[in-house]
Amino acid sequence: MAYHNLPSDDIMQEYEERRARSERLQRKRREEIYQAIPLYRELDHKIADISTEAATKLILGDSQAPVEAESEISEITRKKNELLAQNGFPLDYLEPVYVCPDCKDTGFIRHEKCHCLKQRIIDGMYRRSDFYPKLKEENFDTFSFDYFSGDVLAEMKQIYKIARSFVDRFANDYTNMLFYGSVGNGKTFLSNCIAKALMDQGYSVIYVTALRLFDILNSHVFRSRDPDYDAESYNNLFQCSLLIIDDLGTEGVYSATMVTSSFLEILDERDMAHRSTLISSNLSFDALKEAYEERSFSRLLGNYEVIRFNGPDIRLMKRRQV
Repeated sequence: MAYHNLPSDDIMQEYEERRARSERLQRKRREEIYQAIPLYRELDHKIADISTEAATKLILGDSQAPVEAESEISEITRKKNELLAQNGFPLDYLEPVYVCPDCKDTGFIRHEKCHCLKQRIIDGMYRRSDFYPKLKEENFDTFSFDYFSGDVLAEMKQIYKIARSFVDRFANDYTNMLFYGSVGNGKTFLSNCIAKALMDQGYSVIYVTALRLFDILNSHVFRSRDPDYDAESYNNLFQCSLLIIDDLGTEGVYSATMVTSSFLEILDERDMAHRSTLISSNLSFDALKEAYEERSFSRLLGNYEVIRFNGPDIRLMKRRQV
């Protein structure tokens, strides 16, 4: 079986270990039941004998053997379930316990990467970056309104409510968001809050700075035929559940090139596929429209909830407190 863009051996080893743990737990529980209910073991052996006998009869030409065996096995299974219930065991006690029931801890569903494997690959990239540690410090549990006051405090509480709602409705409502405002007033922090909350729910989230994003796009446009071209990073921009683009407008050198068209293509295709995107920028709304082909960008932003941050420079305030 050939898969494109196979994950690392270390990640697949984790999946093998998951399945091994599930099998060990299943064997342990079966022995527990056998000790508590000796008759259950006998019924298991009887099912095995019936199956073997039916297979032999079928080989010898008895086409009804499997049907008769199925009827007998069904009755024995009913008795087994009665024994479990009478002895206080859940009926699914011997079912495999998977970390991800969707792919049964194989990492794949019909030859395609499962959502859990996609997220695990992304997590691996995060752990090698500066982003992953930030999520432990910047999340909804650590969010504070202490740096805001007056009208700005009221606005920030409303923005926080919108961010929470975005997470709560993520599974059912398709929404994009654009955070814009001056430097250091909480846009990136709140983006990280959203990322952490959705990742905890098992969604695939990619956080990328604008500079890194346009570097990926530049490689795709000009170096896609190179042997070391990283197609996975480019494809993930389309496939992840949520794409977070931070500090749009800082990419500089790429903004006036054909790479910008590739950027707009990503936004457009994600929109058509109803995959959410969250963009943050220190540029004004008008400056964004001017920088990224006003007509195209304005059309795309018609499907975005645009939120202006008016707060103080929290980073500067924190530095002054040190």
